[in-house]
This record gives sequence, C-alpha cells and structure tokens, in this order.
Amino acid sequence: MVKTIIVRRNYLHYVKKYQRYEKRHSNIPAHASPCFRVKEGDHVIIGQCRPLSKTVRFNVLKVIPAGSSGGGGKKGFTAI
Repeated sequence: MVKTIIVRRNYLHYVKKYQRYEKRHSNIPAHASPCFRVKEGDHVIIGQCRPLSKTVRFNVLKVIPAGSSGGGGKKGFTAI
C-alpha cells in the first residue's frame, strides 16, 4: 500500500421522501505511480484498469496541484 492513495469522491444523493439532497462520499483506492508527486489536497484524475490488488482497480492519470487554478471551481487570488 506504499503506492496507493485514497481518493474521496463527494456527491449528492436525492432523498425522495423529504425531497432534499444529502451529502455522501465514497473512498476509492487508486495506484499512484512513483513518477507522480501526489500530496494531500491535490486533485487527481483516475482511470479504471485491471485489478491490481484486492481493492485497487484505478490508476492515477493526472495530478492537479492544490494551489493551481486548474483544479476544482476555486479561484486563485494573487497580490498586486
């Protein structure tokens, strides 16, 4: 599990009885090749592959650093 990362996927689930959404998440184990420098908080793109172990079925394809403007919908502000 040295090269394995856990990707947390957040999503909304609709509850028909209350006509509202609830927050849920799922943890997806993914294999990170040594050429990727993945840190906690980075956004990653993963792709499905053959089973690598009992639980790992995904590979890391791309890493978007946490501070860059390319990841998520957060704005990056810079000082003038």
